[in-house]
Amino acid sequence: MKDIESIDDIKFLVDNFYAKVREDDLLGPIFNSRLEGRWEKHHKRLYRFWNTVLLRKPDYYGKPVEMHFNMNIGGEHFSRWLEIWNETVKSNFEGMIAERALLRGETMAHAFLEKIEKHRQNSWEAKEI
Repeated sequence: MKDIESIDDIKFLVDNFYAKVREDDLLGPIFNSRLEGRWEKHHKRLYRFWNTVLLRKPDYYGKPVEMHFNMNIGGEHFSRWLEIWNETVKSNFEGMIAERALLRGETMAHAFLEKIEKHRQNSWEAKEI
């Protein structure tokens, strides 16, 4: 196996990962309902995101966590997301950048969940005032 070295590798990773997500019993309904008819646009955004994160090419600008604030997702969803991510990376790539992909996936899953939960808590507290 080879390492993740190019935007083509990023595209392969993202495409294979989301093919699995779309079919997953837990994640599929969430992603499919939100992205129906917009998968191509979503993939293009994620190509740029992961190109920036993994290959350190300044290609993505945005606030990815905020896009998830109003989604009905929790720890079980991020655990499953991470499981599929790790499986996809490990079955297709090996090397320093692949290891970075595993580490960054885990870091992001935990950070996203923490920020989403904090946002919800702040929203609930604001409603109680």
